Amino acid sequence: MLNIAIVTNTLAPYRTPVFSALAAMPGVAVHVFSCVEREPNRQWDYAPLRTGLTTLQRCFVVWRQRYIHSNLDVVAGLRRFQPDVVVTDGFNPTHLYAFAYCRLRGIAHVAMTDGTLASEQKLTPLHRWVRRRVYAGSQAFVAASAGGHALYDGYGVSHAQRFTSCLAIDNQVFARAPAMPQFDLLFCGRLEAVKRPGFVLEMALALALRCGRQITVLMVGSGSQMAALKAEAARHPDQVAVTFSGFASQHALPALYRSARLFVMPTSWEPWGVVFNEACAAGLPILTTPAAGAVGELVLDGENGYVDQPDAGRWAERAAGLLADAATYQRFAARSQQLVAGYTYDQAAQGLRQACLRAWQRQQAGARTDGNYRSRPRVLIVERQLLHYRVGIYVRLRELLAAQGMELQLLVGEGTPAEKLKRNEAHLDWVISIPTRYFLDGQLCWQPYGRYARGADIVIVMHENKILYNLWLMFVRRPARLAFWGHGANLQSARPDGWRERFKRWTITRADWWFAYTDLSAALIAAAGFPSDRTTVVRNAIDTTEMVALCQGIDSQTLAARRQQLGLGEGPVAIYLGSLYKEKRLDFLLAAALEVRRQIPDFQLLVVGAGPEQALIDQANDSYHWIHALGALQGEEKALALRLSDVMLNPGLVGLGILDSFAGGTPMFTTDCGLHSPEIVYLENGVNGVMTADDRAAFAAEIVRTLLTPSLLARLRAGARRSAAQYTLDEMAGRLSTGIEAALASL
Repeated sequence: MLNIAIVTNTLAPYRTPVFSALAAMPGVAVHVFSCVEREPNRQWDYAPLRTGLTTLQRCFVVWRQRYIHSNLDVVAGLRRFQPDVVVTDGFNPTHLYAFAYCRLRGIAHVAMTDGTLASEQKLTPLHRWVRRRVYAGSQAFVAASAGGHALYDGYGVSHAQRFTSCLAIDNQVFARAPAMPQFDLLFCGRLEAVKRPGFVLEMALALALRCGRQITVLMVGSGSQMAALKAEAARHPDQVAVTFSGFASQHALPALYRSARLFVMPTSWEPWGVVFNEACAAGLPILTTPAAGAVGELVLDGENGYVDQPDAGRWAERAAGLLADAATYQRFAARSQQLVAGYTYDQAAQGLRQACLRAWQRQQAGARTDGNYRSRPRVLIVERQLLHYRVGIYVRLRELLAAQGMELQLLVGEGTPAEKLKRNEAHLDWVISIPTRYFLDGQLCWQPYGRYARGADIVIVMHENKILYNLWLMFVRRPARLAFWGHGANLQSARPDGWRERFKRWTITRADWWFAYTDLSAALIAAAGFPSDRTTVVRNAIDTTEMVALCQGIDSQTLAARRQQLGLGEGPVAIYLGSLYKEKRLDFLLAAALEVRRQIPDFQLLVVGAGPEQALIDQANDSYHWIHALGALQGEEKALALRLSDVMLNPGLVGLGILDSFAGGTPMFTTDCGLHSPEIVYLENGVNGVMTADDRAAFAAEIVRTLLTPSLLARLRAGARRSAAQYTLDEMAGRLSTGIEAALASL
């Protein structure tokens, strides 16, 4: 049992459910130490805390409207609880007492912040010195947002020790509340100058003038500016009708949000803004300023709202457009709910739990000289064959594990003769080669490596039916810890209920830990009965950093020269990029391309790749001058092909190739063919790519529509580029490293 103490200023409605969710996870006990139950300037209400709770003796001073807590009794409370890990979410004296206790007792410490680089710009040198001291003595770090990670970057905090515990609300409560829009605009927040509530009235007056009618406004909250706002609203009764609801309880908020059409927050300072979670969950388009911390994560300009400096005329123009255009309004509303879907209490608790496990593991690493593993744990990963796109992840993972005092051993065999035709195999100098034999035309594989598995602290193997040695590990010579990683199922199986897939589902539960490629994989693994708390979603990725940089570095002259060399003309260009084999459905691709060419006479198709179906592509290249078979490309040549292209086409199996689409800002077009790998979950239809029905005419029609609609193509390209920053090798390596530490700590 891992005892986790959390030291916080006050109980907040967006954090207490996270602490409760953390306490509900197996293997942990949570006790919260709160400086006060509720700070005097807060009117929060919150769900009952389902953890141990100690409210410390009230002791604070008020400085610049902030409460500075100094509760010496936190030390006695920690001594009674005897934590393994202490989490502090600030730098008040009370937090520093808890940190000092950790240092004196050799207890793991986790630094947690809701702040951002922007919110801490005005700190004094003393404040920065304190933070540096605390960060230097902490074993793990938790940020609430990308802004928090940028803050940690400024202090040089290692990415490997950082985790995210997002700010969240109960999304379903807001989504399920009845929609009864009677107000045009909603403002929810403190009625103080920092939130600029007066600007909302200014904007409403401009909107009334533009729309030629009275604008209804709901203002939720209380503060020192309420009287002035009421007086100003009373001066314009024909233009605006403002309802002041005052402070609203958590239970009342969903109905209030669902009574409005647009959410406006012209804030001048907001490290995050939980009101944006609430607005998104309620399905509202949003207008806000760049000062809001949620911008770039929950609020995306042009997707679910608009982000601009406070100019009443511009805001009124954009609000009028949303109110008048039902299609755009619905698209923005749906996007809001889509963006907030991943911001949940459970997700936040999982990030906090991972940080605590990492901190405890780091604290214990130097002390472990016996027990379940040695002072330098050995992680053994076995690959049936090493593919080129895996090289980067193993290099990065090796570095992360070494920094944590762990050794990575990578054992590698070789692929079948058919797999070798794809020319995807790679080499690393430090890997260990193991003998590989195939039987039944490659359907079974024997790779013995018992002498390496003995003494390893964890053995991670691919979850493939054909690998016979997995059975030996499961039932004969089981290692200290056995972990699988993979898809969770063969998504290309023609018989998903056949004996092979049933056997695969049966073996899922025979491991101690699972590394699932994506959330889709995790769902399949959970459906087979494996505990979700022993599953790490790694977000399977490849290293696209170099490709993104190469694509961005190509100038217009180089592009023009290559276009002329290939004879592409001035028409739109599509690219197929990947290996050439039957699951890619290249005949479907060529037939659809012919239909696109019929409707767009100057359309061109680039085919980049090699494989068993090379002859089909070569024949098309010979038959049609507008189909260009370029072979397998790497580096700058591959980047050039991506930059020349407007869209990427793959009507068959889509896997990690979607990350090349994102790297080039070249949206992927595919079909609902039932062949895709779990990475297909990265495709957001209509946002960073397109998935059509499994029909050639429908596939071709959507390509034509997009190529002939510049605004649509530009939006998809922008979405693809944003996704390139979300699915990275560094994130995958960090998730793998975290999962390995959690697996080692779990038994």
